[in-house]
Order: sequence, then C-alpha cells, then structure tokens
Amino acid sequence: MSRFDNRSVDTFKKDIKFSTLLEKFFFEEWINSCTYSNNIVISNPRNNGVDNSGDFIEKGSTSGADYMIDIEYNGFNQKDLPIEIKWVPTYGKLTLKNGDLKAYLREDAAILFIYTGEKVKENLKKPKDYNLTEHINLIQSISDKLRWSIMLPEQVKGFYRYAESNNMIKPIPYMGNKPGVILHQQDFSKWFKEEKWNH
Repeated sequence: MSRFDNRSVDTFKKDIKFSTLLEKFFFEEWINSCTYSNNIVISNPRNNGVDNSGDFIEKGSTSGADYMIDIEYNGFNQKDLPIEIKWVPTYGKLTLKNGDLKAYLREDAAILFIYTGEKVKENLKKPKDYNLTEHINLIQSISDKLRWSIMLPEQVKGFYRYAESNNMIKPIPYMGNKPGVILHQQDFSKWFKEEKWNH
C-alpha cells in the first residue's frame, strides 16, 4: 500500500488519472504562454517515457520527469531536458517527495512549478467529483494570480544537498508519511525565478 499513500487502488487510479490530465493541461498551456514571452523559448515538447494518459501502470517505474523539451531560458540552453510538472493547489508551500527528488536527480531533470502567487478564496484542490473540466475552468478564472517557476537541474541538485544538510527531509503526514521536503513560499526566490502565468 505504500505506493498508494493509504488510498484504495480505485481511488489511487482516479487520483492519478485526474492529476496527470491536469498536469497535461498545464504543460500545454505553459508551452502556449511561453510563445508570447521574450525570455524563454521552448521547442520540441514531448512525452518522456510514458504517454501521460493517466492510465494505471501495474508494474514498472512511474517516477521521474513527465515530459522532455528543448529550452532557452535566462542564459540556460539545453536540448532534451526532462521536465516534471508540479501543480501546487495550496498557497504558501510546495512539497516534494524524497523518492521523486532522487528520480529527478538521476535524470538530471528540471521541475516546473505552477502555483498561486497570493491567497485566493477558491478551493484549487482536487474536487471530490473529479470533474476535470469544471476544475480547469475554476483555475482559469484566477489565472491572473498564477505563477510559474522552473527549478533547473543544478538548482534541483543544490536544493537537495541543502535539504539533506539541514535535516529538512522528514515524513509528510498528508503524503502517506513518505519522506519529503516542504519549501515555504517566502523561500521560493532562493531556488527559482518567479514568473507570471499570463503575459
């Protein structure tokens, strides 16, 4: 049951399907928004190993980055960059599982975070009815409050070293007590540049 974070298999499947399709939406929207920005160029976006359909995978590794891109951004230039999409529905912090971080380190991957830059009254957590269309509409209604940031591979490595040396890797109760790291919003700028979602 450790993989399911104390969820039933059926709930786990629904959660994975929903979150994968939501992350796919964010990835495609981000690619589109970057075409209007003069400080980032994204090309050749594609899946990284899995099809990102959200269908349950019985065996094999599902950790690691979701997508692959070619990128030019603030002096960083790389082809075939694995990139993980992380939607953060709760203001004030982001949480990364230790196992996921290790997978990103092995891949030399970047992490794209999408989050609110301020508190909002809307509940952006996964809805109980799993209505993806309505949830996307809700998120789009506050899109002016959204931010995105990329933690590039060297920053991921530096963040992990910092977390290890400062005893920040601890069991996370809302993630099935799996070990992970919580990064608070006031510290975001130490690890990545914050960008507005809408250009």
